Amino acid sequence: MSEKIKNLDELEQLALSRPKQTVALAAANSEEALLAVEYARQKGILDAHLVGDLDLMKPICEKNGIDLGNYQVTDVKDPKEAATAAVALIREGKAHLLMKGLVETSDFLRAVLSSATGIRGTDRMCALVVLECRAVDKLLILGDVGVNIAPTLEEKASILKSCFSVARAMGIEHPKAAVLCANEHIKDSMPCTVDAGKLAEMARSGEIDCMGGTVDGPISMDIAVNEHAARIKKYPGNIQGDADILLVPDLEAGNILVKGLMYLSGDVRVAGVAMGAKVPLIQTSRGDDHDTKYYSIVLSSLVSQYQNG
Repeated sequence: MSEKIKNLDELEQLALSRPKQTVALAAANSEEALLAVEYARQKGILDAHLVGDLDLMKPICEKNGIDLGNYQVTDVKDPKEAATAAVALIREGKAHLLMKGLVETSDFLRAVLSSATGIRGTDRMCALVVLECRAVDKLLILGDVGVNIAPTLEEKASILKSCFSVARAMGIEHPKAAVLCANEHIKDSMPCTVDAGKLAEMARSGEIDCMGGTVDGPISMDIAVNEHAARIKKYPGNIQGDADILLVPDLEAGNILVKGLMYLSGDVRVAGVAMGAKVPLIQTSRGDDHDTKYYSIVLSSLVSQYQNG
């Protein structure tokens, strides 16, 4: 596609234009997760296989007018066993993406990453978010905001690769990635700037698969997203306020950035996807609102569609 997606509603329309996916919902006896999946099913985004305690699912569905007849259901009482069973559906090719229900994140990921029965991929696990903000007339991809505390150079390269995969899934033909630092100069006293310079060089040499895109770094946030700032500072790089991907130096920076935007600006919506397994993972927080849960399903479905060709 030639024009970049401007908001999450356009992201939904793109997902609807692609083949419907099937999600395996682990420990499906979660009211929030069931409501999000049901809404996505009604919209035509996906089908679902519910894995969890059927005795607990039934009253939730009756309360919310959800017809279990619209789903495949596997009755598994224990949440840990439900996570393992949901992962098995992925391994068997019966589902395209995996969603966390009422199971501890550690148990969910343990099932995903099991060396014997899991679906661990070759890339580093990471949590990415897509940001919709009125100040920028397109969606931005931000990572990592939830897994890697202080990623090494190699781990940052893997996270970048996942960011490019998400960008391509969103139809961005030539994604631009900004490796964010406090400024755009390499300084030995600021290790993140050294890493950023190396990542940009790795991209130019082909060590990082940019999937038709480019990497600039180190680069400050203002230059990455504001054309005026790039022009005033006479930044010579490829990015001139038009970055599609923002790679943060560590988890603290990513967490503070995304939550600061969400809770202080009042005009930001987000969707999230966990990458690094063989399929996209939807593991939204219990504190996330309905919009975030739904658009995370939309985003993950798009990534799954892209991965499946």
